[in-house]
Amino acid sequence: MPELSIELVDDEILDAGDGIHIPRSWVAVVTGIPDVPGAVRAHLVYDPTLRRAAAESIRVDRSGQGDEVTTTLLRDLRVQAIVKWAAARVVRIDGGLSEPETYGQYLTRLKADESRSEEQNLREAVRLYRLASVINDGPLKLVSEQLGVSVSTATRMMNRARIAGLVDEATGREVLVQAREQQLREQFTGPSVRPRSPGPSIGR
Repeated sequence: MPELSIELVDDEILDAGDGIHIPRSWVAVVTGIPDVPGAVRAHLVYDPTLRRAAAESIRVDRSGQGDEVTTTLLRDLRVQAIVKWAAARVVRIDGGLSEPETYGQYLTRLKADESRSEEQNLREAVRLYRLASVINDGPLKLVSEQLGVSVSTATRMMNRARIAGLVDEATGREVLVQAREQQLREQFTGPSVRPRSPGPSIGR
């Protein structure tokens, strides 16, 4: 079973937009990955140009004698899954409470709160979308899963948020493209259904 530990978290916390905050850099150490004989050490950063977390460098340390790091091992390493897992561990969400919440705390509270108005739900969709983008998750997928709607409904919600001016310019362009693509898909296949996701996975 893979295990993750976080080291060397930068003291500088960056505002990634929509209440999402993340350290400038940190180190993730993952052990127990199937077929990886040792530890994976990833130096991760938040890249303002990419607008998301990214791997700056990856190192694989073998466990000891008899093990080796090979080209095949490096090729099969799921770097993006490590980035997503580690970013979800260090990100913080400002949901208007007295203190920022962790990823898990925020999603748990969101699931339990059934009293949100339509406008509040739209703003949470925007926050979820940005959160997913920052940690390398699927934005529409996370909105769909956490708000209990289909992907097509999540797309329409984000398009309404774009029209209402609730998203920044870059996100707005992205959402507009997704809305158009969704319309085309529905013309041929019908509305999409809500996806099922087990969350971040390293071992698959």
